[in-house]
Amino acid sequence: MSPQPYEHSIDEIAKRDFDDYELSMQDKKSIQEIKKKIKKGYKNLEEVEQHQEFLEDLTNKLRGVLQNEKSIGMNNWELERQMGEIQSLYFELETIRKEKAKQEE
Repeated sequence: MSPQPYEHSIDEIAKRDFDDYELSMQDKKSIQEIKKKIKKGYKNLEEVEQHQEFLEDLTNKLRGVLQNEKSIGMNNWELERQMGEIQSLYFELETIRKEKAKQEE
């Protein structure tokens, strides 16, 4: 039997590198702040658009992580749930943005 050329199997490396990926604490706090802002109400259109851009960038980042995990046969249901929540927030902000745009006309 030949010796194992690597200390860890590919499955172990993949699990360590990709399993249980979750949002950073900073991203979680940002999402909570956006939720609070939605409840309180936005004062200007620019802030709504900035928050939408943040959510869009975050969704794109998470989509890449999910694709990487799926390419090695891993599923991360929690991350998919969080992506759905982020997308819902984005569309909620889109409704607010449209209302603000009408008000500013």
